Amino acid sequence: MLYSEKKERESRFITALKIVFPLLLLIGIFFHSFSLFPYTSINFFLLILLIPIYVYYTVYLIYYGFQTTLIDPITKTFTRNEILLKIKKNKDPKSLIILLHVNNLNDINERYGIANGDLILRALIKQLELFLEEYRYKNIAIGRYSHDSFLFLVNASSQEFKHLFTIFTKRIQNNGLQNIEVKLSFSLLEAQYETNVPYVIERLFMLIEKNQVDKEVLPHIQLHTFKKNLSHAFRHDGIAFKYQPALHVKEEKTTLFEVLTRIYTEDYGIFTKGNIQNIANRMGLERALDEQIIASLLAKIDPFLPKKEFLLSLEISPVTLRNSKFKHYLLNLFKQKELHPNRFILEIVEEKSYEEIQRFKEIIESYQEVGFKIALGNFGGNNCGFEYLKYLPIDLIKFDIEFTKKIEDVKYQKLLKSYIDLAKSLQVQTMVKFVDKESTLKLIKACEPDFIQGFCISKPKSIKEFNDEVW
Repeated sequence: MLYSEKKERESRFITALKIVFPLLLLIGIFFHSFSLFPYTSINFFLLILLIPIYVYYTVYLIYYGFQTTLIDPITKTFTRNEILLKIKKNKDPKSLIILLHVNNLNDINERYGIANGDLILRALIKQLELFLEEYRYKNIAIGRYSHDSFLFLVNASSQEFKHLFTIFTKRIQNNGLQNIEVKLSFSLLEAQYETNVPYVIERLFMLIEKNQVDKEVLPHIQLHTFKKNLSHAFRHDGIAFKYQPALHVKEEKTTLFEVLTRIYTEDYGIFTKGNIQNIANRMGLERALDEQIIASLLAKIDPFLPKKEFLLSLEISPVTLRNSKFKHYLLNLFKQKELHPNRFILEIVEEKSYEEIQRFKEIIESYQEVGFKIALGNFGGNNCGFEYLKYLPIDLIKFDIEFTKKIEDVKYQKLLKSYIDLAKSLQVQTMVKFVDKESTLKLIKACEPDFIQGFCISKPKSIKEFNDEVW
């Protein structure tokens, strides 16, 4: 029996005692009432009144008991509220908070049905309980945090439990559960990492994502401190930019600059936007980050925009782009600055395609109607770029770095050339980035993209160098 089930049983037993003891007391009062109190109509009425009061009390306890269950009905682990409460009440700073994630639960539910998905989760928890008992860990608080993730609170060393969970996850992935493949990942932190429990949970999810897709996760960052740092950077001009030129191949001149963002924080130093994007998303600052970056960018380049015709490309979160409040903010900002959007390319990169693709198409068209151009970043990489090219009105695609790195491979040359020809037939411009060697530049030019960018063309420029360039 799980520790959570034992606690649920204790809770039910206590509720039963709360019902029984008043009943026994009520019976005792009725049996001895006339020896304790004089027999009057008022006393008799008061005694009778105790019956509906007790009935109401009993019904309330039963209702409250059903409403405040401690365990999840599927897995029999603690509910989210209960496990979070235990973590908040935990006084041992050295105890571990562990997140276990079932990576392919959605696939299991779609392929085998939700009922089988529930059976897998229950079997997983049973296997985990048996595994922990092998290593003499009993009465471990386990709670279901979301449909595919569980939280643990354990008094143990991080090294030992990291080793144990590595063994367990590999065992499950190798053997499966009920003849179904189950993919697991986990992350852990000491309780002393952060006093704000929601931030601890978000950090654990970020560590899971890093392990899954090999993203860079910033080490030793406390999220509440980082949020303050980010707010300080927003208020005190802590956003800086570099501008990397891209060569227009046919015109043989620079007509496009890619904006590279740097954010200065008091406690953690300098970060690129890509470094902190995932953190900003989890703290609910995704749109605020993009708005602050654009506002800061326009303030810095406004004096140079009228001097020469060129395009500026800036990466924007696709979630931000789909936010109507962001669009309203953006248009008002350009109106205040008396700038026309036709000089700006908004670049998006998204791993999974947006389900409401028709709505996304309409949103992009609304940006294009006022003058903005839309680019797809990392095209041909591990994302939904090709899906978006099929359905969305895209102006420019920027190829994934893999094409540049492997361009000496004839297969990649043919793929790149085919993609570029396809884009031309769709009247979509193309850009190849990260071209750092002359030999690479020659091979890339043979594929005839519209733009080439990299150290072979130019290194990123400061605002002063950018000013000299546009003159």
